[in-house]
This record gives sequence, C-alpha cells and structure tokens, in this order.
Amino acid sequence: MKANEKISKLRNLMKSKSIDAYIIPSSDPHLSEYLPEHWQSRAWLSEFSGSAGTVVVTKTKAGLWTDSRYFLQAEQELKGSGIDLCKMGLPETPSIEEWIVANLKPEQTVGFDGRLLTHAAAKRTINQLQSAGISVQTDVDLVSEIWEKRPKLPTGKAFEHELRYSGKTTAEKIEQIRENLAKQGATACIISALDEVAWTFNIRGNDVAYNPVVLSYGFISADEAILFIDPAKIDENLAQQLEEQGVNLFIYDEIDEFIKKIPKDSIVAVDENRINHRLASLIPKKVKQVSTISIPTMLKTKKNEVELENIRNAMTNDGVAMVEFLYWLEKNVGKEKISELTIADKLLEFRSKQPGFVSESFNTIAGYRDHGAIVHYSASKESAYEIKPEGFLLVDSGGQFKQGTTDITRTIHLSKPSEEESIDFTLVLKGMIQLSKVKFPMGTRGTQLDVLARAAMWGHGINYGHGTGHGVGAFLNVHEGPQAIRPNEVPIVLELGMVQSNEPGIYRAGKYGIRIENLIACVPFTESEFGSFIQFETLTICPIDTKPIKVDMLTAAERSWLNSYHEMVYNRLESKLSNELKVWLKEKTKKI
Repeated sequence: MKANEKISKLRNLMKSKSIDAYIIPSSDPHLSEYLPEHWQSRAWLSEFSGSAGTVVVTKTKAGLWTDSRYFLQAEQELKGSGIDLCKMGLPETPSIEEWIVANLKPEQTVGFDGRLLTHAAAKRTINQLQSAGISVQTDVDLVSEIWEKRPKLPTGKAFEHELRYSGKTTAEKIEQIRENLAKQGATACIISALDEVAWTFNIRGNDVAYNPVVLSYGFISADEAILFIDPAKIDENLAQQLEEQGVNLFIYDEIDEFIKKIPKDSIVAVDENRINHRLASLIPKKVKQVSTISIPTMLKTKKNEVELENIRNAMTNDGVAMVEFLYWLEKNVGKEKISELTIADKLLEFRSKQPGFVSESFNTIAGYRDHGAIVHYSASKESAYEIKPEGFLLVDSGGQFKQGTTDITRTIHLSKPSEEESIDFTLVLKGMIQLSKVKFPMGTRGTQLDVLARAAMWGHGINYGHGTGHGVGAFLNVHEGPQAIRPNEVPIVLELGMVQSNEPGIYRAGKYGIRIENLIACVPFTESEFGSFIQFETLTICPIDTKPIKVDMLTAAERSWLNSYHEMVYNRLESKLSNELKVWLKEKTKKI
C-alpha cells in the first residue's frame, strides 16, 4: 500500500469512530528517538523516513511537521502522498494546534494515542484545542487497526553492563537516585526512557537499532527498586545479579496496574517531558507530584572517571577505524566503483575489527556532492551516488563500543577545492576550533556558547539550521539530554563529566555540505577568586582534511590548536597502525 492508500484507510476508520483529526507522532511509549519497527507508525503511514516528524490527518487534509534537518528529504519522500510538508521553525508555518483549529470546527474531535506523546506535550495540545472548543480523546490507537502484518515487539536478551565500564554498581546508582529524590522532596520516581532504565540497572540490550537498550521500565522509591521487563529477556545469571543489587523484577506489562496502585502517601517526582501522557495520567489523583527534570537523566549525563577513561579508549579504537577508512578511500576512489552505500559498509567493516565493538551508533550519513547538503541524508540503492575523485564527501558515522559511544563527522575533498569550497570549509573549521578552545565559568549554559561556533560564518552572512552540540551517552544513546549547545534557550548548565558533540556546518543546496564534528567532554580548567572554570577536552581522535583549508583565514591561535590536535591524533594512534598507515597519518597530521 502506498501512503495515500493508507491515509484513505485511516480516514474511513476515523469516520467510523467520529474522529475528525488524528495525530501520529514519531514515538513509542518510552518516547525514544530510534524506534523498534513495531512503533514506526508515522514512517509506515507517511513513508517519510526521517527520525523526527508528526503527521496530522483530517477528513480532507494531511500535514507533516518536521524540522530543517529534513526539509529536502521530506519534500522528496512525500511526493504523491497527499501529505503537505509543514516546515517547523519558519514564521509562516502554523503549529500543529493552530493548523488543527484552522481546519476543524468547535465541537469536532481530535484523537491521539496518549502513550506516544510526552505528558507535557499532550497537556499543551489538549489545552489549546479545548480552548478553541475542540474535544480531545487521548486513548485512540487507530494505527493498530489498519497496519496489516505489523512487526512484533522485539524479543532480544538483556545483558550486564559490567562494573569495569559503568564505574558504579546498580545499588550505588539506586542510592544516588534516592538521595536526589530526598533533595527534591519526593519519595519515588517512575523511570520510563529506555536509556535511563539501562543506566540505572546497568543493563544493555539490542531491542532498538543503534541504541543498546532493552524494552523496560523502572520504579525507585525509598524502599523499593523495581525493573519491569519481559522475563524472557533476563537469564538466570542476570536476574540473580540484579536481585543481589536490591532489584525486584516485575513483568513489563504490569507497569500500568502498578502505577495505578502507588500508595497515596507517596510523593512522585515527575519529568513531564520524559514520561508519556498515559502513564502520567495513571498516577492516582491523591498522590502528590513534584515536577523535576528526570533524576537518572541528570545523573547519567555526568560521566564518572571510569566512564570517561573508557570513552577515551573507545575514541582511540574508533580513530584507528577512521584512519583505515580514510586511507582506503584515498587509495581507491576513482580506481574502483565506490558509492555512498559502499562508504557505510566499509566503515562498518573497519569498526567491526576494533576491540569492544558492538554496532553502529546511528545510520551512517555519507553525502556526496549535493547529498551532503541534506543534513540527515540516508542513501538508498535508488539514490546512492557513485563517489568520484572530485568534490566534497561528507561522512557522519559512529560506533557503539562496550567502552563508549562515538559520533564523528569528517568532510573530505576528493580533488582541488574551489575558492568558495575552501572559504566555507575554513569557516566551519574556525567555528569548531573556537568552541573547542573556550574556557567558561561553572553555571554556563550551552546556549551561551553556541555563538562561538557560528560567529565566523555569520561574518559572511552564513548560518546553519541545526544545533551545534548534543549530549552523548556512555555505551548508550548517541543523542542524550538534557544539555545542548544550540541557539534556542536550553536552561541546563554544562557540568563536569558531560560529553557532547561540537559540529558546526555549512550546507549549500544543490552543491555540497560541510560539517566537522568532534566529541568534547567538560573537564576542570582552573579555580580562582572568581570561581571554578571548565574547559573542553576533545575526545575524538581522527585527522581533519587540511587540503580545503585557507590557512590565511585562520588566526595564529586557531592554527596552533589544529597543529596540537593533529600531533595528539598521531601520538595516540601510531602504535596501533601498520607502517604504511603510520606514514600516511604522519603526512595527514603535519603542521600547517
């Protein structure tokens, strides 16, 4: 069935149930970014494959809301679907609620599956629609009725995330959560996000592509620690280890009934952005709630010394794989047939040989020429370009190692760069370096630093539409919160131990894209009479292409940073490389 046929079936079902508009977000009951196939409802219905987007269907219209990363991709994939692209962030684009109010009449009904929206988002939607006289039903699952041969929920096994990688036992983490609950004036919390559950209970799994998580929920109170999980996912050994750490095992599907019976004298800490609307609505009305950012999220984002040391080891292993890949590319482009898909396959081949490698951390983005301008481009057999010895190739990739999670972008010029290409590349590099070099006082937010990555390109009337930095997990999700480096206000301060990306870019539609990305960790800088200061440690170990750089555009300090970085890359990797690769890397990291 094509998208327009699926929408027609959905409309017939909506009519039979007196639903005038239906909202389908890109989510699952754990509010995950990457979803098991079972929960890829929006992608199945619309055939838009981007990771972020919401579809709304009325009796006569349909719209897809997505952000600037996916504008070009969505335009291509929505052709013939009958779904209009609504470009989020543009002043002329109405919000989903505004669009619904404009297309419905008072007393008509909107429906959605309350498991798939955050409690905060659902409440906003309900309030805005009800204020316009539109009624809302939050327990409507229409997709299940029209999705034939829907994939089943994954059944992968959970496994232990060993102490040598985690740095803290499960019992220690539970105690940390309890201490923080007490500070918030709460006695319990529901843990809903899969990476939070995995971190808390030191478990990992393979239920979701790229993210080593397992379908599960958690509940922590002053006297209970409960893991809700399918018993078939836990072997006897792991079950015993969890029980020794003070964890009780409940069946995954028992979470709803458990929440309904939370004792009335409990005080539950609720992060309305990290629990779905249905679960939050099941908390008994007489139970007091405290609004807070999820405690496991805040704890896991600050990596301990054991985690940081493991992440550094993962970066070294990843760097070896990247050097092998870059060498292979240089030696073979133009001599054998290489496509954007070949790039992804080769990267996986090289990473797979490294110690501790488990999987890719996301679907490799290999964008050649104008495909590089599609920020989250995903090559297919139909779309994949052949790579030739000319122009820019943007490669954004990463790996999941037991030691840590990697995410790296390198843009390589395969011939002689034009003046425009060199200027753009150097502007991106200047932004990446300026953010890498900054020192800042404790209490600083990522929003306050974002301008450093953009200032050089702003001076040329250039900007990019995505954030500059996202948090990264420790053998967990490649995208994690709550911190971010981006223009819009994120009220989370950067703290010691936080790991995030540094990835400015320039994208010229129809021509090329340029992005340079390293991961950076918050580490101590200095103490003075003015307080404590933080600096960034660059974690990623891989040479940056120097061919497109206009050296006279770099300041002396920027050249010094790049030369020092390249010296560090060589010193960290040379003992792990063959003589041939060592010679090649020495040339690629020579001073400019």
